[in-house]
Amino acid sequence: MTSPGTPGGGAKVRTAGPVATALGAVYVGVDFTPSQLRLVMADEDGDVLSREDWPLPMLPTEEAWSWEVGGRIAALFAHEPHRRSALAIGVACPGTVDATAGRLRSCLELPEWDGLSVVAALRAHIDVPIAVISRAHAALGAETTVGAAAGEDHVLYVTLRGVPEAAVLVGGRIARGAHSEAGALPALPELPPDAPLDDETLELIAGALTDAVALLDPAVVVLDGTDAHLALVLPLFQAVLDEMTAGVQVARSALGELAALNGALRAASIVAFEGERGA
Repeated sequence: MTSPGTPGGGAKVRTAGPVATALGAVYVGVDFTPSQLRLVMADEDGDVLSREDWPLPMLPTEEAWSWEVGGRIAALFAHEPHRRSALAIGVACPGTVDATAGRLRSCLELPEWDGLSVVAALRAHIDVPIAVISRAHAALGAETTVGAAAGEDHVLYVTLRGVPEAAVLVGGRIARGAHSEAGALPALPELPPDAPLDDETLELIAGALTDAVALLDPAVVVLDGTDAHLALVLPLFQAVLDEMTAGVQVARSALGELAALNGALRAASIVAFEGERGA
């Protein structure tokens, strides 16, 4: 884990002013789970300049998270040969978020992160606009911009990796709910990537998603998951929908495991121009 004494751990990242922008400012996307961190750096045209993945150690405190994740971001810039500067950061978080407060409200996979002050923790390393968004919402934003549902205004996105989650686009806007809990799928069990789906679980998934479609009436349902799981879920779910209603397309995620990272980068580009708020 990066610490105050580790190179990059306490270094401030260059921030973008008028001169820095002329030299090449960048957006940074951050996607993290309890076990993995992904970072991407892209220029103002959206071209990816670098992308890094790391396994994360156990980070039970906000201070530990700050030094590890903030230190990795600082190191990304320290190793960048062209001395680029940051315009904004988008952070995709594993759980529900309070975008206004810049906090992770709750994380089912690691309850110790409930209340994690993501923006404040990163401010120890970089002082730029920071957008905080849930991983599901980030993935939905990416899939409806450059992915499987590009251009669609009514979309249900579902990821079946680990703890299943959903996100909903209605009339071109993400539905967050009164308590930022929209998209929770409590009826579905956690799905380890290497665990086969038995008939009971498969029927449970198809039933829950069919009910969601009946309630939300999307044009497209984007499903993400392992190849083995999707090979079973996709044809069954589409067959059920074809019997129930016409015109709802079920599509495999075009961005897969990188959807949330792409969405975080999109959130960074938005917040750079709109000020620090939820993307």
